[in-house]
Amino acid sequence: MLLLGLFSFGQEFKKNKYTHQLELRHDNDFFVFLDQYYTSGLYLTYRKSLNKGIFSENAEQIYFTLGQEIYTPSQKETIQTSTFDRPYAGFLGLHSGWSMVCKNQFYEAKLLLGYTGKFSGGGGFQRWYHKMTGFDSPLWVKELNTTFHTNLYLAYAKEYMAPFGASLAIQPTLAAGSRDIYAENGVALFLGTRNTMQKSNAYHRWGGADDELFVTINLAYRYVFYNGLIEGNLFGDDSRVLRTPEESVFKAGIDLNHQHKRNSYHVGVRFNTKETPRAKAHAYVQVAYAYAFK
Repeated sequence: MLLLGLFSFGQEFKKNKYTHQLELRHDNDFFVFLDQYYTSGLYLTYRKSLNKGIFSENAEQIYFTLGQEIYTPSQKETIQTSTFDRPYAGFLGLHSGWSMVCKNQFYEAKLLLGYTGKFSGGGGFQRWYHKMTGFDSPLWVKELNTTFHTNLYLAYAKEYMAPFGASLAIQPTLAAGSRDIYAENGVALFLGTRNTMQKSNAYHRWGGADDELFVTINLAYRYVFYNGLIEGNLFGDDSRVLRTPEESVFKAGIDLNHQHKRNSYHVGVRFNTKETPRAKAHAYVQVAYAYAFK
């Protein structure tokens, strides 16, 4: 019955004029005058809208993301690793994913393959960037060893109408693998002018008849079973600096989103409580631009 329902929902969606999209996204805490923990992320994503999917027509999408992430302790000017509140970590990974919208529900499955350590280029890139911009570079003492990671992520969302034309979504997520094991439950409130889920930038869709301009307010709670960028690779890691993560992490964010014809714009601020017992809460800014084409 579920498969029949997904199929029938998918038949209602009209063919998208543009079936491809490229997106460039950058996360950085420099914009909030910080330089620690998750300090930088750079992602290039290709998305394709499928005319013929597994369950439906014009409701499914595949995507591939190449991303580099950089993490540092707050103690960046010392070689005394015993004082570190988290290890230095770079991560270079390829995300491959599938997603589908059917009426007011969203489904997503993503596989991540990647490397920590010097192979990721995180430490080298940060040192180069700080040198080019005239800032002192973190010392990158005893960063996580080079190890291979694989991870699976499953996400779901369901939207409900709210007063004054707003909409509210519940957004549970599960992760399992050598890098992340967690269960997360979140809610998102959308305020402003927005297309339906299958054509909205809120779910990385495009091609709606109307422009979008809306604000998203996000709240989430994550229960962490394992964090491989703090504890090391689940399947074995003899890195010199490893820490124990906090089991409970609260997250919040506010985003401004705009979509005009082929172009999608996004800017947001993200906040999370401390991820290790000796760390502090953290915030960073996220900016993205995406362009759709035939």
